[in-house]
Amino acid sequence: MYQKEFYKTIDREKISEYVMKEGFNPILIINKPGFVYSEHKHPETKLLVFLEGNVKVIVDGEKYHCLPGDKLIVPANTTHSAIVGGEGCSFFWSEKIL
Repeated sequence: MYQKEFYKTIDREKISEYVMKEGFNPILIINKPGFVYSEHKHPETKLLVFLEGNVKVIVDGEKYHCLPGDKLIVPANTTHSAIVGGEGCSFFWSEKIL
């Protein structure tokens, strides 16, 4: 589930609090430009909140151009991949078994 600009006007600390209220434990990830996450899947549901830069994510064939404030939930056992844009990116990454 992709929600464009879901956290657009909220600072990192508040975003982290909201993510924890959803039962996730956010970890800050910083990627350099062009970093590639090869196609994979895992048994956990993943929650991503994009903070800076941009990244193109493909989830089960659906393409998303994620920007700061966007929220993406990748369901468990769903194939996904990503490539970081030219500015690099930072995002909160967390996962849990639902």
